[in-house]
Amino acid sequence: MVTKITQFRILVQLAVGAVILLYLLQLADVSKVFSMLLAVHPVNVLLSCSFFIIASTFVAFALYIPIKSIERSAPMDKVILGSFAGQLLSDVTPVRSGYFATPLILKELCNVSVEKGMVGVLATGIVNSFAKVVLSVIALIYFISFLRSNSLIVNAIAVGILFLLGGGIFLLIILIEKRILKLIAVFEKIPIIKVVIGKLINLLNQVQEGGVNIKKHFPIMFLLIVLSVLTHAIALQFISDGFAVKSISLIELMFIATLVGSLMYIPVTIAGLGVQETGYVLLLTSLGMPFDTAVAFALLARVLFTGTDIIGLPALMKVGFKNINKK
Repeated sequence: MVTKITQFRILVQLAVGAVILLYLLQLADVSKVFSMLLAVHPVNVLLSCSFFIIASTFVAFALYIPIKSIERSAPMDKVILGSFAGQLLSDVTPVRSGYFATPLILKELCNVSVEKGMVGVLATGIVNSFAKVVLSVIALIYFISFLRSNSLIVNAIAVGILFLLGGGIFLLIILIEKRILKLIAVFEKIPIIKVVIGKLINLLNQVQEGGVNIKKHFPIMFLLIVLSVLTHAIALQFISDGFAVKSISLIELMFIATLVGSLMYIPVTIAGLGVQETGYVLLLTSLGMPFDTAVAFALLARVLFTGTDIIGLPALMKVGFKNINKK
């Protein structure tokens, strides 16, 4: 029953995202949008893809650092591939929740225990959340003067930032707060879920033990996440150049990348499908980009951003085939 409900919710979220995208295309000159997409020079596409990959690699390094500190034998290349696989899942799941499957992927790829993998994922999620909250607040302050007449996007971004902040706080509590175990232990008194709760408490206890010495790595992980946002902005710069738009600076694209990224955490559509593109269009047009160009920009950014994470597909397939063979 739960599976059917989940499937139905995913279908609804996909439908909502598709409707938003179709609405954007309806407002634009569709033929002009697609002609602009076809006119983008392949070199710009290639360079943009390269920097999207670098951005994802910085995130992968941010994951590798905490895992390496508690699992010395963890191979860097396989952890990075596992991170790409997790990022690919996050690109096609609500609120980017698919990334939390990364510990299971790492266990199959490089024999890192689920508990240690979870420590790495939680630590990366915490740093990612707080780094992007800081950047998003700065970016929103910058854009507020451009968006005074459009309270809808300002409110949506604010909600996205709050979701991001709330998620970071929640992950931090799971990683370091012992009282959460006592709170969960209360539910052990319910016979029907006693076994499940017992396993959950054991898992969280091992995760918290592994996370004791992780906090010292937060500064370097924070830097890696910021570098990821910067290289993401450079990728957007090459897309902008592909449409012959020179008026938007790199720092503005970095702010846009941060704000649009926060919209992906609003649980309305799959990975912010449609919502993210609307954010791109409203932010870019506020800086003077023509509407049709902004729509084309948003579509190309989505395709390249998600497409470059396809590097993680072989790892996902490998894990999937292993699970099939076990069955």
